[in-house]
Amino acid sequence: EQPVVPLPDREPAAIRAAVARLDPAALARFEADWTAATARARDEYSLLPARYFVEHWFNWVAVARWPELAARLRACERIVAESPDRAERRAAAAEISQILRQAETISA
Repeated sequence: EQPVVPLPDREPAAIRAAVARLDPAALARFEADWTAATARARDEYSLLPARYFVEHWFNWVAVARWPELAARLRACERIVAESPDRAERRAAAAEISQILRQAETISA
């Protein structure tokens, strides 16, 4: 399996372009998050909100560019949010961590 898009540089414009190609509907969320992150960075005199934003969306792209991985992540997120079974929620949460680590490894 090949990724849908190449991994972008860790900078907002490149990540935005990847988000637009992967899921145009997510672009509004990306823009809202960017606006909030830059406002918070300005208000706090800190680059941390912008750095967090870049890392969050970079990881989103790292997963979303592999459709099967993204689908499994969404399934695990649903289990964590909706399952009444604690063991099932814990297993799904552990799998989410594994998926995110795998996406980072594939991205490197």
